[in-house]
Formats: sequence, structure tokens, C-alpha cells
Amino acid sequence: MTNPFAPLHGAGAPAGKANAKAKPPAFAVIAPVPADAPAAPTRHKDLGPPSATWTYRDAAGRLLGYVCRFEKPAGGKEFRPLTFGRPADGKPPCWRWLGWQNPRPLYGLDRLAAHPGGRVVVTEGEKSADAAGRLLSDLVAITAPNGSSNGQHADWGPLKGCDVVIWRDADAPGLAHAETIAPLILAAGAASVAIAQPPESAPEGWDAADAEAEGWTQERAAAFLAAARRVEVKAKVEAPPAPKAAPKAKTAARPSAPASEDAPERKRAPAQRDAVMGIIERCTLWHSPEREAFATYAVGDRVETWPIRSSTFRDWLSWQSYKELGTVPGTSSIDDALRTACAQATNEGPRQEPWMRTGMRDGRLYLDLCDEAWRAVEIDASGWRVLERHGLPFTRTPSMQPLPAPCEDDACSIDELRPFINTAAEEDFTLVAGWLVGALRNRGPYPVLILNGQQGTGKSFLTKLLRSLVDPNVAPIRSAPDKDRDLLTAAINAHMLVIDNMSTMPNWLADALCRLATGGGFGVRTNYTDKEETVLNATKPILLNGIPSLVDRPDLGDRAVTIRLSPISEEARRPEDEIDEAWEAARPRVLAALCDALSAAVRNLSSVKLTRSPRLADFAKWVTAAEQGLGWERGTFVDAYASNRKDIADSAFEASPVAMAIAALLDDRELFTGRAMDLLPLLRDKADPAVTSQKWWPQTAQSLGNQLDRVIPLLKTRGIIVERRHSGDRFITITRVKKDGSGPA
Repeated sequence: MTNPFAPLHGAGAPAGKANAKAKPPAFAVIAPVPADAPAAPTRHKDLGPPSATWTYRDAAGRLLGYVCRFEKPAGGKEFRPLTFGRPADGKPPCWRWLGWQNPRPLYGLDRLAAHPGGRVVVTEGEKSADAAGRLLSDLVAITAPNGSSNGQHADWGPLKGCDVVIWRDADAPGLAHAETIAPLILAAGAASVAIAQPPESAPEGWDAADAEAEGWTQERAAAFLAAARRVEVKAKVEAPPAPKAAPKAKTAARPSAPASEDAPERKRAPAQRDAVMGIIERCTLWHSPEREAFATYAVGDRVETWPIRSSTFRDWLSWQSYKELGTVPGTSSIDDALRTACAQATNEGPRQEPWMRTGMRDGRLYLDLCDEAWRAVEIDASGWRVLERHGLPFTRTPSMQPLPAPCEDDACSIDELRPFINTAAEEDFTLVAGWLVGALRNRGPYPVLILNGQQGTGKSFLTKLLRSLVDPNVAPIRSAPDKDRDLLTAAINAHMLVIDNMSTMPNWLADALCRLATGGGFGVRTNYTDKEETVLNATKPILLNGIPSLVDRPDLGDRAVTIRLSPISEEARRPEDEIDEAWEAARPRVLAALCDALSAAVRNLSSVKLTRSPRLADFAKWVTAAEQGLGWERGTFVDAYASNRKDIADSAFEASPVAMAIAALLDDRELFTGRAMDLLPLLRDKADPAVTSQKWWPQTAQSLGNQLDRVIPLLKTRGIIVERRHSGDRFITITRVKKDGSGPA
């Protein structure tokens, strides 16, 4: 496809070459657009109406043209410029879906003219520029047409005298774009240029618009840009002419002094890269089972561990090099040293499992407080204690926030959590407390905790509160991901996965959450590679909230704990700042009570024997072992858990028309034996016509078989047994179990 942003024919000829025979452009853009020009078209003949339009104006506010975004029917997006100009065939001036001739105008020139010589942030794309302008009201946000593809063709002259920061996208094209335009902006006369590096936890393609969507404040955005790395001007310095040799004196030559054996030998200064590697040699290098490289090193009185490829370790290495070498190390020296360190860590360093927030070793459970001192809580059978210094393999991401140090008061109780949770039933509080005990364990399985309730029940507030006890984060709640890659990124960068305000549960997301809850692998192709794959094989605590039921899928319901919240009356409702103040006072005490429960779990786990084992038996056994530390009677949690699972199964059964139809079929007969095609019309007769007319109602034997696999566990809870035989003819047998469970009724 022809690039609509490409320079028009005859424009932008290389400097210094004769172009006498160059043809005029096929379409000569007229800028600014004349006042009497006809109105611009509102839709593209092939792409339809745009989903977004950005207006380009000059410094005087006059119209230069537009850039429009279109959504493709098969997914994806496409951008087209729209300019006014004169066709080469002599036709009257008109609007065309073509770009400007080089050099191209910047987006935001009118705003820049109002703040000459001020501070400027350059983004990659108009949407990001608008978001950066809202986040940073004291800066001017601009961008070049066509984002990262053609920054070298833009006119950066208007940035003369400005202090510029480039807010690049978190991907390889974004880095290449920033490194391409930075010297061009400096050459245009900018006072300074710096490049802001995306946070380590940022997903692929993250930009200023994503930061705004995540709820960044103006203060956080300003701090982010303040940490940008300045780009230095690389100027050639000519050596002064060598002085003429002085005439030789007509005196007797003196014999040279003998070299002293004690005189130090002059050595050549080591290469800068080798000096940086000398600093890395003081670190302990190791790698994970997935061959990710890590460095553990001392920072003052504490010991930190970071991925070698992280921006945090890179920043530390650059600063340490500057302090010790007295000069700023070059980018190539840092890159070479980091690449060598990664190779050393993965080939010669020890292999161990990195911990995120929780870990276990030698029968002791550890909890990372994630504070600046890198303290951790050690929990064993005798109790718990805060470790001021340790060498545990805890790793962090920049988005992780600190937990408070647990209160050392022996009177701390889990009941201090009650005033902050408006559950509809007493057993719901038991389930919430038990889920917290399970979420603080270093290994799963973890049930999916789902908070249900109508508007005004405080679902989002309780979600943030529960996360603050396990895995506090800069963005405590997030919207549902759109695809596997986004879910994988969120899971890699946190101990807990939290999704806020869900209205539906797509099938792909339900399957993915099931794998994360009980353990499973995720794999996506690594960006900008052909064969490499990014893999996560992990189990994560998951917390969701929403108004409708989110467990209509039996497989997800079998892994879930559903809590129903009560509406908060106007008399009982309090301002959030008052609740936050009360919670911050209670949080260290509640965390101490949870640590007591974890100590009891470590102490009692080997002696716990469950009389019945639910789907997530390991989780139930762990919380049962912790009941002593919570002050509960033995069996309190298992009873509440069994009751909750039954409620979820009943809800899922009633939400499944196929399961309901099979149950209704057995009301008229004791047994069905036949093929799927024989069963289809019988079920259709038992179901509501409004249901059977839906697209998802099974129409073929294969689709019925797929739905049977999902509802068989639900039917079993109602005493209905479904058996499928695949030898010869594929027969299905459906029957009820006798009340004593001895066989078919």
C-alpha cells in the first residue's frame, strides 16, 4: 500500500544535488488553507468516517490540514493525512488524502507560539500529544506527522531555544524514533534535549495516553520527565597546531637519568567499558529457570536485586560509574557491559527462582515489604519477625508499592478488618479473610475472589483495600485486558492480578484466569523476533469485581469464591479520606494478624487432614491450618467454602440453558441413551424458543459435545451423570444417581 505520508513527488530532494529536471509535485499542498477553500470531506471513500481527527495549525492559528484515524474492519488502525492543494493536471485546488511536502509541520504549532522558548514535550502521535498536554499543563506537547516513521522529515525549527523532553513509546520503534529526532532537534537550535525512558513495568507500546488512562497525576508525569536522560551535543574539537620546535642549543648533551626502580610504571588507562565491567564484578549475578539475568548488589546498608536489563539497574550502573570514574560513561560502554553481564549471569551464574512479594525457603515463609530499606518479614512455626537486612532473591518492579511493617502488638486480631467490609453474610467475611491468608502464600493454587454487588456497595474501594494487604501497586485496580499479551504483562509485573468493574467475562479471559488460578503456561512471540517466545508459567492470586455474575462458566466457577456486598446507606456512608485515615491506622494491625495466621499455617500444615477435598484442596488445607492463628474453630473455613461453592454451582447451573434442558429431560424419563443428534431435538423441546434461537445454542453434534463437557460437572452436583463413549458409534448416556448414590435411579 502506498504510504500517504510519503513525500510528494519532487519534494524533499537531497541537498547538494542538481535537480534542474525534477518534475513538479503531483499535488502541491497549499498551506495555510485559504479562507475561501471548500469544506474538507468528512469521510474517506474506502475507509469511511474517521474515528478521530487532529487539526494542524500554524503559529498564527491558521489551518494547515488534518490527520485522521480509521478503524479497520478486521482490526487494527490506519492513519491518513488530509491536505488542501493544487493538482498538477491543472484542475482547481481541492482536498486530497495526501501528506505535506518536506519539511512537514508539527502538530501543536499554535500552542507553541503562545509559549516561545518554553518547555516542550515531544510524543509519538497526536493522541499521545493530547494526553501529555492534559497531564502537563505547564508544558507544550507536540508531535510530528506519522509518528515514528518519518520524524526526520519534520520541521523542528520552531523548537529553537526550547528545553525539549521526548516521551517515547515503550517499544523498539519508539526508541529508534527518539534517537533519530533528538540530534535533529538539537541541530535546529533547541536549548536542550532529553529522552524519558518508559517505566520497567510498562507494557509493549505504552505511551502518554496509556499513562493518562492509568490515572497518572500531573506530579507523577512531571517527575517522570524530570528523570529523563539528557542528550549531549557531539561536537568535533580540532587540535591546536603543534608549536614549532625550538632551535637546538649549542650545549653539551646531558646524559639521561637512569630510571629508578621505585618509580611507578606508567600504565595505559583501562577502556571505559572495562571500568564499567569492574563495577559489575562487585555484583552477584544469577539467572532464573527461564534464563532471565539478575544482579544482586549492595546499596548503602541494604541489598537490592534487579533484572540486569531493567532501567533501574542501568541507572544505578550509570550513576555508580560516574561517581567512580569521574565522567559520564558512553551509551555503548554501558550497553556492552550489560550485554556481557547478562551472558555471564546466564552461563556462569547460579540458577535460582526469583521471588516476587512472597517466597519460601527451609520451611520459612518470607514477605517482601517493598520499602526503601528492602526489609522482609520472616514467618516460621514459632512466629514472625522483620528482617532489616537479608540476601533473599526478592525482585521488584517499579509499580510495586510498600506494605506497612506489621504491628508487634500481641492483641492484633483479624476482626479489626470487619468495619471495612460490608459483606452480606457472616460466612463471606470468613471467606475474605481466608482468601487473604491464601494470597500471602508463596505458591498456589489461589481461588479467584469475585466481589459482586449493585452500584453503591463499595466494590472498587474494597478491591483496593484488599490489595493493599497483599500486593500494593501504583495502579491498584485496572480495567480488563483486551488480549492475552496485556494479561501476560500484568501477571509478570505483579504478585496479584486485579481487574475492576467487569461487566462481561469473555471466554478467552475466563480460560486465561483459570490457568493463572491453578497454574498454567502463557506464551506469546517476543516482539521483533521470528521464533523467540516470552513465557510465563506461574500461579497468581486474582481479584475481580463487577455488578453481574461473572461465574456463569462452570470451569471458572469451580475455581472461584464469590462475595456479595451489601448496599451502603447514606447514614453509614463516610467520606473516603476519613476511611483512608482509619484504614492506614488499622492496616499494620490487620497485617500482623495475617502474619500470625501464616505462622499457624506453617506450624500446622503437615497435621491437617481434610474430610472432603474441594477442587482447590491445597488452598483449603492451607487456610484450615491457619485457623488457629485467626482464632477460629477447626472447620470454620471449610464449611463456609463448601457453602459458597454450592451457591456458585447453583448459579452456574441456572445460567446454563443446556444443563437446565437436560435436567428437564430427565423429569420425563429415567434414562437417555443415543447419539448427540438424537439428543439435540429433545433438548430443543425442553428449552425456551427464545433461547434456542440464539447463535450460541448448539446446532450440531460437535457443538453439543463441546457444551456437554462444560456442564457435566454442574449436572453431577444435581445427581445427573453424563457418560460419553467414543468407541464405534458415539453414544451418550444420561441418568440420575439414586439418592443413596449407589447407581442409576
